[in-house]
Amino acid sequence: MALTLGLPLKTQGSALRCESVFIPSLKEVLQTIDRENSQYLFNGKTVQEHTSSLSWNRKRKIRKILNQLQVENVPSQVTLERQAVELGTLLFGAKDAPTRWIKKNGQERMEESAVLIVKEQLLKEGLVKTWGQTHDAATVSTLSKVMDRVWRFQHSRIMEFAGIPYWLPKMPDKAISKELMFKVIRDGYTTHQKEVAIALKSQNYRDAYNTFAKIYKPVVFALIFIFIIERSYDQYQDEINKAVDSMIKDLQQQRDSLDEALPQVKLEEGKNAFRQALEGFKMKWGEEPTPAERAVMQTRIESALGLPQGSIGE
Repeated sequence: MALTLGLPLKTQGSALRCESVFIPSLKEVLQTIDRENSQYLFNGKTVQEHTSSLSWNRKRKIRKILNQLQVENVPSQVTLERQAVELGTLLFGAKDAPTRWIKKNGQERMEESAVLIVKEQLLKEGLVKTWGQTHDAATVSTLSKVMDRVWRFQHSRIMEFAGIPYWLPKMPDKAISKELMFKVIRDGYTTHQKEVAIALKSQNYRDAYNTFAKIYKPVVFALIFIFIIERSYDQYQDEINKAVDSMIKDLQQQRDSLDEALPQVKLEEGKNAFRQALEGFKMKWGEEPTPAERAVMQTRIESALGLPQGSIGE
């Protein structure tokens, strides 16, 4: 595969990066962008120093992108811009984090969103600029180009809207003009707070919607999962109940059949017992029993088996 989540993989030949004298690494590009914009991205720190206080998982993802993403080999500018957004979120934080609505008020969220948007735009413009200077379409394989188109389609607005109601499409952030962005970088957010508030008038509402959209997807899938489990459990219970009912019905039928056959079985047993009694009498006494003796034996056998009187007589 030439792309993994839109990231071009390094081949063994390119891993040595013999051309690194001419083509900067991603970390060098980030440091250049930071230096050219009054160290606004990392506030005077290196990339390593900036990421040292982040969580282990974020550092792992950032390290993966820094090691795998070669700006010059990204097949399209659209893909690079998306990767810039992803990298910016990992480096500087997300505007749709639910914790922001707990820990910060509206003014603080607006300031944080403005700073994040400025940093994201700087990052995007810097990476696109480097891409334009170093990218050579002839060096990108056909497979990479095809996979890039597939990846872009998967992340397109069409696919976002196609997922309704299982997930909600996100609203794009408001843009800040280059002139205002330059002022914020030069003088800080506080000095131009009113201008930024006008430019980002609806940003808080967009952040609120995007935060809801972020929470919506796992909640919906959790509800679907619970519904499926509940439905499966109900079906399982129904199957058990049906099996139990069927077994009880079979037992009842067997019992009814047995009740119907039992009198006949008793009658046959009674007749066999009476015949054996007659044969035993003859063997013991050497003669047939008298009618009175026959009657006594017959009555006792019928009484013992609960048979009607005279039912086994021959």
